Amino acid sequence: MRVKKIVTAMLALCLSVGMFACAKTEKAYKLPHYDQSGEASFDKSLFYQNDMTVMGADPSVIYISDPESEDYGYFYLYPTSDFDYNVGAFAAYRSRNMIDWEFVSAAFLPESGSWAKTLLFAPECVYDATAKKYYLFFSAQGYARDGYYFQNKEDLAVYRTAKAEVQNLDLTDTQKVIDEFALLFEGEGDVNGYTSAQAENARMLIADYNERKADIVDDNKLLPVAKDTAVQLKTVQLDKKTGGGEYSLGVAVADSPRGPFKQYTNIAGAEGYDASKREIALDTPYITHEDFYGNCNEQTKAKLQNVMTMIDAHPFEDKNGDKYLYFSTTYPSQEYIYGIKLGKSWTGDPEWNTTTPLTRHRYKTVDGTERTDYQENKSRIDEAPFVYYDEQSDQYYLTFSVNGCYDKMYCVAQAVGKSPLGPFTKVDRAKGGLVISADPAWDHVSAPGHHSFIKYNGKLYIAYQGIYNRKYPTHGSQRGVCVDEVKFVTNGDGQKLLYANGPSYAPMPLIGDDAAYRNIAQEAQIKATNAAGDVPASVLNDGLITYTLYHDIVREYEAKKGKTVITLTFEDYRAIRAIQVFNSKETEKRFEQIDRIELDFTFTDGDGKEITDKAFMSNLKYDFDRYTTHWNGELADVARPGGNVCVEFNELKVKEIRITLDSNKPVNISEIFVLGK
Repeated sequence: MRVKKIVTAMLALCLSVGMFACAKTEKAYKLPHYDQSGEASFDKSLFYQNDMTVMGADPSVIYISDPESEDYGYFYLYPTSDFDYNVGAFAAYRSRNMIDWEFVSAAFLPESGSWAKTLLFAPECVYDATAKKYYLFFSAQGYARDGYYFQNKEDLAVYRTAKAEVQNLDLTDTQKVIDEFALLFEGEGDVNGYTSAQAENARMLIADYNERKADIVDDNKLLPVAKDTAVQLKTVQLDKKTGGGEYSLGVAVADSPRGPFKQYTNIAGAEGYDASKREIALDTPYITHEDFYGNCNEQTKAKLQNVMTMIDAHPFEDKNGDKYLYFSTTYPSQEYIYGIKLGKSWTGDPEWNTTTPLTRHRYKTVDGTERTDYQENKSRIDEAPFVYYDEQSDQYYLTFSVNGCYDKMYCVAQAVGKSPLGPFTKVDRAKGGLVISADPAWDHVSAPGHHSFIKYNGKLYIAYQGIYNRKYPTHGSQRGVCVDEVKFVTNGDGQKLLYANGPSYAPMPLIGDDAAYRNIAQEAQIKATNAAGDVPASVLNDGLITYTLYHDIVREYEAKKGKTVITLTFEDYRAIRAIQVFNSKETEKRFEQIDRIELDFTFTDGDGKEITDKAFMSNLKYDFDRYTTHWNGELADVARPGGNVCVEFNELKVKEIRITLDSNKPVNISEIFVLGK
């Protein structure tokens, strides 16, 4: 297959006949190994790589942890379809490792008569263990409103009735409707039953129609103008707002993560009807603009934008079982993220008066008094909210994306609060406020954003979208799904924050139930020589890799010119398969090679004799070409962070690892991973 097979076979032969069959220097056995760091054809039984193996955006990922489920041990993915912009359905994919995704089903296809007709975006799935149901929240267009937004659903119904009355009229009958209103509003002054403003608006509508009528000689062209005027006159008493982007929020329900998800309805007389909940028909979204304005008190209305069009719905269950829904608004901009309490049920009536603006674009808080240090473009976007609760600190992390999904600097930021509805305060980029982001100088990552968090096996992961055009993203670029580990860090202010080991570009330890090995470096005692500063050796096995260029909260071990020896010692012998030594994020501080990795191992020979000895690998080159930015075909003076020297070998029982670098300049080492059991 490749060099790895030969090397592994050599090592297997050595172990089958005893290590003495391998070449031995005076002090140690030369260990056959495979260098993974410079090839795309890495060992997929040990590692994964963010090659965006499934197309899609806005990834929602859940892990199926119920042993009774036929999908136990699988991760499920629900993305926005990114190969058909006019998306009208959601697919479900599953994977054992969040990398190798297989299509499972068309999980949600709106039924005939559904309000959700087009542009179904950003599905997010949540499992309710009590109800044993899966709930899929989403946003879509198709709720008939002709660009008008009303104070309540009753006014919307009046408008729809008026439109239906005019719909089948011919020009003569439509003109009669207009003439009746012209007679009613003839002259000036007040008209009984109408406010002065409404009467004046009616006169303006009639005057405008008469002016346009004089210029239109074709009756077929005049008819739609006349019908629109007639509808506007019939509804002139309504408080109508105009706006764009007719997005509303929906929810669909299924018994399985595969679906089929069925749009939630609650109709009197239908099976499953719950009289304690509001009626919702198939042609009505779960939440609309009119829901807010028709149900909120005046104090809450004052917190809302004039037009509430919503995308990126995120369901969150608090520690006490209370359920919340978060979303971003789309008109006149995506400037705010809101939250609302749903109560104890995912399909119950929202507690409308809890609706709260939680973030405001470019500002640390919604009051707009202090700017953040990172939202500097003109997109006016805060979107894709996700809430994570940390029990240890009793803090809520509202994470979200800024800068627009096709902007290279689309990223995930965070705000911190003490309750599900805040108040939340954004953290500056320089203080660790970005969970995951790119850099304008990079050529290998674009737009890591719109995300979900997944808890698995005691660890936290982030699934996020990236753009296949890693150098030059443009509007409409194809997007794919990536995944990296997330850990907590503490900044200089003592603030605990989320930090992603990414966006990763190099092979990383495989995730999932099928992964036989994991990073066990943190379980070893570590020490290092030749320190250039006060950074302790413990940063080398804290599980944190330096990626971001915006701060140094995650530290690197700083070594002086000359020989540096890093020693990892386990309490007992551990079965290990691979070692990764991560290089510096700083171009000028990167090492050129690992001169030697020496392992103290134990082995039982064919006669049952326990042998304890040493094995080594030497002259392990760092692949500068792979892990350096390229512009115009030339290497640039910019590192691709996360680059590492990675060696794989047949399983050995090892107690101590010694890593030696001998450099003619000062160098930094970011992290060490040891894949073992």
